[in-house]
Amino acid sequence: MIPVTHHFARRLGSLAVAGSLVLATPALAGPGHEGGHDHDEAQPVASGPAVPRFEAHSELFEVVGVVSRGALALTLDRYASNEPVPDAQIELESGSFKAQGEYVPERQLYRFAAAPFAAPGSYPVTLTITAGDDVDLLAADLVVPQAQAVPSAGAARTSKGVLWWGAGGAAAILALAFGLRRRRPAS
Repeated sequence: MIPVTHHFARRLGSLAVAGSLVLATPALAGPGHEGGHDHDEAQPVASGPAVPRFEAHSELFEVVGVVSRGALALTLDRYASNEPVPDAQIELESGSFKAQGEYVPERQLYRFAAAPFAAPGSYPVTLTITAGDDVDLLAADLVVPQAQAVPSAGAARTSKGVLWWGAGGAAAILALAFGLRRRRPAS
């Protein structure tokens, strides 16, 4: 067994503490907080590819349109009460494309073919809505973004793995330092 001096154990303990602080510092600093900023604003987080959508409203109606699964789906609500409007007549016009919406009662939405909106770009959309005695005209722009490459899940796992390895290494160094400190040779 190699005798360990008190000076060596103290030095190793200091190195272990300094090393653990160096390894833990990047894990504690969040985006935008490297320079001592004193704000805690939430940073926007992208959760996946953008879904092409639009919103429009008037004093009578509110419409939200979403392109998904090969169809343009619209929800139609009364603007004042937010209650769904069933069985309305909705005519959509965008450039040379014109179509009548098909009401789907179980989902309380109106469906249109999405083929005219398949390519990336900005599409002006005009809706003529007739619900009972109420008639309204709404306009919006449907923006279809470019398809983006989705980052691999391996990149997120790699950064988390480095963090866990760093924390584990710091814990091992601390355990070793304190273990050596307790084992003083008997004089």
